[in-house]
This record gives sequence, structure tokens and C-alpha cells, in this order.
Amino acid sequence: QVDSSNMAGLLQALGAVLDGAAFAASDQKKLVALVQAKAGDDEDDLQPGAPAAAVYKSHSTGILDVLEDMKEKSEGQLSDLRKAETNGQHNFDMLKQSLSDQIKFDNKDLEDEKANKAAAEEAKATADGDLKETLAELASATKALETARSSCMQAAADHEESMA
Repeated sequence: QVDSSNMAGLLQALGAVLDGAAFAASDQKKLVALVQAKAGDDEDDLQPGAPAAAVYKSHSTGILDVLEDMKEKSEGQLSDLRKAETNGQHNFDMLKQSLSDQIKFDNKDLEDEKANKAAAEEAKATADGDLKETLAELASATKALETARSSCMQAAADHEESMA
């Protein structure tokens, strides 16, 4: 039995437990109301005589209904949270797979680009070498042309002098 003199302390303790257990406000109010109703009944129990059976039946049914309702709500919340966690895990796995595939393809593209760059640099080096050779040949050909032109002009001038 609950001591009526400590009912305020009991209600305060029950309130702290309910707050700590994160019960919904409506459920907290129902439980506090049941405890308060029980406190009033305890005062009746102090009077002599046998309690009526219907009184106890109504109290236990109310408590059981509240507890059953709280259990159903908790199971529903647990089911929803598990479903949300499963969906979250699935979304994470899909994102992880997508990012892994993207990294794999990007690395392949990077390797292809590196190979293309190396081939282009090799082609450029070959072209630079060919350009140097061509410029050297052009300089040599230009010098030979100048020499031939000057020899030809000298021969023409000598021929003009000999004919005159």
C-alpha cells in the first residue's frame, strides 16, 4: 500500500520517471491520473470492511489498457525506426556503390588521359626534332642557293665581259 502522506513525493518521483522514459504527454497524464485515483482509493481502504471486487477490476483494467496502449505505440515506433534505419542503410549502400563506381571510372579516364598526354608529348618531341632538322636543311639549302646564285651571276658577268 502507498502511504497517503507521501503521495506528493510519489507523484513527483513518478513524474521524473515518466519524463526520463520519454513517454508521450498523453500517456504521462494517464499514468499520473491512475496513481492519483489509486491514492484516493487507498484512503477508502483505510476504512473497515472488504473492498468491492468491481473497484479493483476497474483499476486494473485501466492500468492494463494504458500499458497495452503504450506497448502498441512503442512497438509501432520501433517498427518505424527499424524501417527508417533499413531504408537509410539501403540508401547509404546505393550511394557508396555509386561513388565507388564513379571513382573507378574516373581513375580509368585519368589513366587514359595520362596515356594520351604521354603519346602527345612523344609526338611533339619527334616533331620538334624534325623541325630542327628541317630548319638546318633549309639553312643549308638557302646557303647553297645563295652560293649558286652568286656563282651564276659571276659567270653571267664574266660571259658579258668576254662577249663585249
